Amino acid sequence: MRLLLVPGVSPDRWARVWAQRLPGEALDVVRGTPGDAVAALLEGRVDAAVLRLPPDPAPAPPAPGLPAVTPATRDGWAVVPLWEDRAVVVVPREHLLTVVEAVDLADLREEPLLVPADDVLGAEAAVGADQVTEVPDTATALDLVASGAGVVVLPHALAREHADKRFAVREVPELPGSPVVLVWHRDAEHPLVQELVGIVRGRTAGSSRGDGTPPPDAPARTGRPRDGGQSGGGGQASGRPRGGPARGTRRDGPPRGRRRPH
Repeated sequence: MRLLLVPGVSPDRWARVWAQRLPGEALDVVRGTPGDAVAALLEGRVDAAVLRLPPDPAPAPPAPGLPAVTPATRDGWAVVPLWEDRAVVVVPREHLLTVVEAVDLADLREEPLLVPADDVLGAEAAVGADQVTEVPDTATALDLVASGAGVVVLPHALAREHADKRFAVREVPELPGSPVVLVWHRDAEHPLVQELVGIVRGRTAGSSRGDGTPPPDAPARTGRPRDGGQSGGGGQASGRPRGGPARGTRRDGPPRGRRRPH
């Protein structure tokens, strides 16, 4: 079975459990971008994917890093909710916003916002910052954050995947998070996909596998920032960030942004 994972999702535990339960069956894990995941499924390049859906409510215009087609059960997709990845802001380590555990949207709007082309949260519309600079990708945005050129809003697991001592991470409770789901198309359902559902949902080997639809009373799993962005890895997280030192942000040489009209 071939499983696609988007950035910010770690396969380690799933692959280990799969190998224990199905030692004669290979689980081939591949990486892909959120924008390409649906096409990979429709073209038969993978059998299932763990991907991100638009935030709820979805911003307008939509997030540029997500696919134009959103998988939905009414269109023949199986969609298994896994968790919601909370929205965080990544700031320089010595930034003023590190003195709080969670950042108010009003304060975030005053910061120069860097928006990568692979943004999955629709940050520009959701934040409404006065100054916005578009950059090619998340890695570029984080390099610019480290230089003091601005801040970037990401799903928490994605921020953890890029963890660096130059950055601090703070939750933004007023912004919608990034729903993470397991999907496949029912017209091309792999014979072992329900085994995968059981593994990613944490079921024991002897429990019922179900039909790919979570029970109505299934608890939500959420990702929360912790330890100022120093932990690594992907997938869901828990805990709250701690405060940090006062401002000492360099502002020399930032890229020229575009200022919104008032």
